Amino acid sequence: MKKVTILIVMLVGMLTSMNAQEFYKKQWFVSGGVNGLTALNGSANSILGGKLSGGVWLNGYTGFRVNVEAGNIWLKGDYTATTIGAGVDWMVNLLALNALDPDRKFFLNAFVGVGYNNYSLDKEYSNRYSKINDIVGNASIQFSYKLNEKLSLFAEPGIRISPKFYDVVNKDDIFVNAALSAGVIFKL
Repeated sequence: MKKVTILIVMLVGMLTSMNAQEFYKKQWFVSGGVNGLTALNGSANSILGGKLSGGVWLNGYTGFRVNVEAGNIWLKGDYTATTIGAGVDWMVNLLALNALDPDRKFFLNAFVGVGYNNYSLDKEYSNRYSKINDIVGNASIQFSYKLNEKLSLFAEPGIRISPKFYDVVNKDDIFVNAALSAGVIFKL
């Protein structure tokens, strides 16, 4: 485990120090689109909503983004809920060999992050747990295509790990969601 930790620290240090090795202006962006999630544990828990993000590429190889999302949830038994959340992601350009090529059209980025979600459940679902807050972890791969200097389209499949907010008895147990976001990225 110690070797893995040292390797991760060295990788992060290498990626973030590349800024000193070559000239690269920080690249700020905003993005927005639709996102959906569905539980992989058979709970028939599905979410459809919207997602807004803003972030910065620090050096063409790595960066950070902040996300805000909201959506409607459909649960077993015809119950519904709403969710609103925020999070932060670390971004890594997986095609970093040509990160500074201005003519490049296709981008492949990896994201790892953590977030906070608030869920408002139907009163009929549970009088005791109508509002639930939790911490979530996520990982995803983003495929994007540059239409012009300012505008790109993206699709981002991933996974989200969170507690079973919908299960009153086992609400601290972990479950995994499959996620998909799609939308536009605007470079500032």
